[in-house]
Amino acid sequence: MGTSRHTLISTAIAFAAPLLLQAQEITFTAVVDREAITAGEHVKLTITLTNAKEAITPPDLGGMVIVQGPFERSSFNYVNGRMSSTISRTWTLTATTAGKYTIGPASVRVGGGIIQTDPITIEVGKAVARPQDPQAAQGQGRNPNLFGTITLSKTKGHVGEQIIATYALYSRYNNLELARYDLPKMNGFWAEEVELGTTSWQDKLETINGLQYRVAVLKKQVLFPQRSGKLRIEPMELSCIVDRSFFNRGQQVDLRSNAVEFTALDLPTPSPGDHQGAVGELQLSARVDRNDVRANEAVELSLKLSGRSNLKLLEAPRVDLPSDFDTYDPKVTDKITVNGNGMSGSREFQYLLIPRYEGIYELGPITYSYFDTKAGAYRTLSTEPIVIDVAAGEAGTAAVQRPGKNEVRVLDHDIRFIRTGDLGLRPTGQLLYGSAPWIAGMALPPIALLLLLVFRQHRQRAQADPAGIRRRKADRVAREHLKLAQAALQRSEHGTFHTALSKALTGYLADKTGLPPAGITPDTVRTHLAHAPDGDALYTEFIDLVSTCDMARFAPVEDRPRQELYDRAATLIGRLEQTLRS
Repeated sequence: MGTSRHTLISTAIAFAAPLLLQAQEITFTAVVDREAITAGEHVKLTITLTNAKEAITPPDLGGMVIVQGPFERSSFNYVNGRMSSTISRTWTLTATTAGKYTIGPASVRVGGGIIQTDPITIEVGKAVARPQDPQAAQGQGRNPNLFGTITLSKTKGHVGEQIIATYALYSRYNNLELARYDLPKMNGFWAEEVELGTTSWQDKLETINGLQYRVAVLKKQVLFPQRSGKLRIEPMELSCIVDRSFFNRGQQVDLRSNAVEFTALDLPTPSPGDHQGAVGELQLSARVDRNDVRANEAVELSLKLSGRSNLKLLEAPRVDLPSDFDTYDPKVTDKITVNGNGMSGSREFQYLLIPRYEGIYELGPITYSYFDTKAGAYRTLSTEPIVIDVAAGEAGTAAVQRPGKNEVRVLDHDIRFIRTGDLGLRPTGQLLYGSAPWIAGMALPPIALLLLLVFRQHRQRAQADPAGIRRRKADRVAREHLKLAQAALQRSEHGTFHTALSKALTGYLADKTGLPPAGITPDTVRTHLAHAPDGDALYTEFIDLVSTCDMARFAPVEDRPRQELYDRAATLIGRLEQTLRS
């Protein structure tokens, strides 16, 4: 009896709950945990709907940025015969710049009317600490989720002084593909590229005004201003595809970075007489391979400039040699490194000297002047004098050790050797006209022209069929992506491997069918494989592999070995090639 009564009461409550909820007062509120913050700090917005279950339309955030959320929570209470329900949504917001922000009203339709919350005003003050990278803070203002920056290691310096330009991409998206980026042309700079290897996201997230970003350095350059004045680097332009997966074509986002300016100052005047434009931090050394020689024997003089400077633009130091010395243009040997810290290394000039007469000769001291960027003044480097003791040449010999043939300069061609031996003369009366060589020579040009016309016509037909070109190259392009995947597999690069494998599969099918990569969907795959004898098996294997790759790029755990995925993908492409070719 007790059990039946309890069941009856529960059933009655269940049927009566909607009526009781309707009898309760419906409230709809929006609150924040604080109404004044500084740029980069967080504020929590909570919207609560009581005694109703209709869909909530979120408010306009008025320029504030979502850090987290929304998080939804619901509750149901029955106290003293009264029922109540509560649904709440919570967002964590921030603002990247100071100002006054107004969060608009949220709304909900109840019965025949609409209930709205009151607007909320948030005062955002300036951040206490200035961001480390002002260019990043400006980019965040243009698009808080994705932006690019150009930064310089310094914005003011002298002509010839090296500066580092960094091109970076900041993203809050989980999945991003860089479709295109155009670097600005250099105007007034001489640029050296820094080899960065494969572009990838940095391991550490960077926080800007309370928002965390993944950062990728797209390129670095070492720049040397070549003239004075305001030198401007125009913005770079990028196109990215965000949130793309096999089941989602993603969204294209075009962005434009900031521009930067560099103020190049003229070098001070007057400058030392032997200054040839060198700027930086340098050292000079000089040596000879031997100090005791005989007349007409060769001596090698080496002058090395080393340090941090525009080394590839340095001219050889000026050397005043005795009039009894013959010399040749120096051989230049560079050992230069270009990295994220700039250009450094050495440039060596090797002179070949030949003293003609005996005696004791002194070379130098040899001087070289440069502008020291740290001291802001000219410095003059000087070597110790080098003494060369030249003894008399061996009696009865006029032999001279001379440089190799590749270093000998040809002065003129007006004197030739008299030709001897077989001169290739032929008896008179034999003419070229009518001979076999003459006939071959006359027939060869028309034949070559005909072959050229046939080749050109074939090439024009091929170029008029871009879809055919894609079909013919599909297997080769897919194999290239598989090579990238295999290299990533050997380096244990998780994301790169699955991305390359997915591109090999979808790119191959797109090329074979003439569709764009974004047009490869489960429906189009099924349509194009339906005519194949084993089309269902191919379709199932293709969808399974692509889905596994897409999931593995973002999942913390891989459920299948990478080698197994690679082998299956290579086999599937081979099967597709045989099926689609037939």
